Amino acid sequence: MSYALGVCESQNIDTKRRPMKAQKSVRIMKKIRTAPGNWRFVSLKRAGQRYVWDPQPGQYFLEWWEGPKRRREAAGSAPSEALEAQRRKMHELLGRMVAGKDVIPTQADDTSAFTPIPEAAKAFLQHVQVHSPDKPSTLARYRAVLDHFPRILGHKQWVEVIQRVDIEHYKATRIAESPHASPNGRVKPSTVNFEVSVLRTFFNFLLHERQVRMENPCARFKPLRDAVGKAKGRPPVYSQDELDHLLQACNAEDSAAFTTLLLTGLREQELCYLTWDDVIWERGSESLVVRRKPGFTPKDYEEREMPIPSELAAMLQAREHNSPWVFPSAAGAVETHLLRRLKRVAARTGVAEATLHKFRHSYATRLLENGADIVTVQRLLGHSDLDTTKRYLNPDGDRKRAAVNRLILPAPLLPQHPAGIVTPLKLISSHRRG
Repeated sequence: MSYALGVCESQNIDTKRRPMKAQKSVRIMKKIRTAPGNWRFVSLKRAGQRYVWDPQPGQYFLEWWEGPKRRREAAGSAPSEALEAQRRKMHELLGRMVAGKDVIPTQADDTSAFTPIPEAAKAFLQHVQVHSPDKPSTLARYRAVLDHFPRILGHKQWVEVIQRVDIEHYKATRIAESPHASPNGRVKPSTVNFEVSVLRTFFNFLLHERQVRMENPCARFKPLRDAVGKAKGRPPVYSQDELDHLLQACNAEDSAAFTTLLLTGLREQELCYLTWDDVIWERGSESLVVRRKPGFTPKDYEEREMPIPSELAAMLQAREHNSPWVFPSAAGAVETHLLRRLKRVAARTGVAEATLHKFRHSYATRLLENGADIVTVQRLLGHSDLDTTKRYLNPDGDRKRAAVNRLILPAPLLPQHPAGIVTPLKLISSHRRG
């Protein structure tokens, strides 16, 4: 099968069933007005592989044959629109051929110029592994997404025939499925949006690293709206009662780990890969350093130093230093079951929806509620985007009520009281009004 600009040629293929005649070309024509009320189609001249665009006003059309029938459809009024419509139509017809709906290619050469989806996925995952060797969880999440892709779009064999409508089908299918961890629930919109962003990265890799000739079908995709997530407001945090119950029910090892999460806002992997070399003990400058090390790379590859309370530094210094890790597993290696340990404690104390990341949310919220400015909190958390930190600005109900109760009516709106009765409302001084 050979391709030139505006032409898609294929061989006639003999099959056992009566096939439709193979599509031999998709060409661009132009419909122009020759006289008032009279229109006709004209073929565009060519200079080598390029079209010579007709300057006369009119509308471009595509023309191709399906068996004995000639097909035409509108392709825009600009040359760029016509070329893009032609490219899409060529891929559409090819997809129908590959799917067996029209003509079934039986020779390997017919599809040798196209990239099988499994082969492309393997190349992409190898690329991720080479460039992010210290992010095994990222590789695992990407692999899970690419496993969904052929399962949902199994009738598509080649990456070049994937179109935007296929991505919409993927989104609609995934949002109706149940996650493995919650068979009675539904996949969250945020999860589907993440998966489509992974697919967008996948197609960008094929475009820029493998020079696959296609348009990214995930470009400028419209994210699904998460009405439930938006209704929840700020990220979930632990109440003081929940923290008291959790920490009191912990053994010394768990208590130290969860307290560190609460007072530093570290992510799970940041805590598990924390070494004694990452702790700065200098009095008055106690801090932790989050940095890259074998098996671990900070999120967004950004290393950061964060101050810690002196009481936390004293608690850490009192721990045994018989492993390079501050919070090792029982065997002295990197801890990999910290969430499981938290879930066990939460089950004993009746604390619902306990997660490790919830300590981080609580850390950020407490900083803001105690007067820390948002840029400082952003730096402490290691957020690359300030909008991510702004999610924590939504105060709880008690603080909203306390803020509203500090408001008082302006003088003209004060209720009138009989002489001798003192109003409980106080006037706002002019300098406070501003």
